[in-house]
Amino acid sequence: MPDTPQTLFDELAEDYESMREELAWDPFVHIRDAFKGSLEGLKILDAGCGTGECCRWFQAQGAKPYGLDISPEMCFHAADRSENIPYLNHDLCDPLPFDDGQFDGVVALGCLEYIEQIEDTVREFSRVLKPGGIFLGCFERFGEDCPNGCDREVIFFDDWMRYRQNEAEIRAMIGRSFEHSELRRVPGFKLTDDDGCETGERTQYIRVIARK
Repeated sequence: MPDTPQTLFDELAEDYESMREELAWDPFVHIRDAFKGSLEGLKILDAGCGTGECCRWFQAQGAKPYGLDISPEMCFHAADRSENIPYLNHDLCDPLPFDDGQFDGVVALGCLEYIEQIEDTVREFSRVLKPGGIFLGCFERFGEDCPNGCDREVIFFDDWMRYRQNEAEIRAMIGRSFEHSELRRVPGFKLTDDDGCETGERTQYIRVIARK
């Protein structure tokens, strides 16, 4: 039986930022594409915030970030490395603990592939956004050009289940919750074998930048 994301992210929390760099996963490339111009005073929700790297970046740009993560350990390390940024331990499979129209932006990078009923979560992201608010997310996809081919579900690190969608499904799902969207195929993190050696492959994502 695959382990829960909370257990695995708890185990990764202490070294998460260095591991992210080793696996060549750069969230800031996508953030800079989605959020252009002044961020001063904007309320940004970082869903799956990890140890708070992106929240700290948003804060440095003058925004007011809020972080959510399923892992208590991730939230602990995020709070320890931040000042005046609220972090909340929360499972994105559950409704978000915010009223409608609270945020100017919602970011979800490196977390959506661990949610089986992903459309419920996407609807929640749309719900908490203000009119005109921006959603940025990366959805793992499957296909002939992807590792594990057309498998909709992939076990990672022997215990970690990832859920994948095809591009048409992602496009349709986003269209049901957002007025305008831009989808792009992008590479994810480097994959390694059981011995920790790089395989030369990367996970494959659809990056979504959508506006409510």
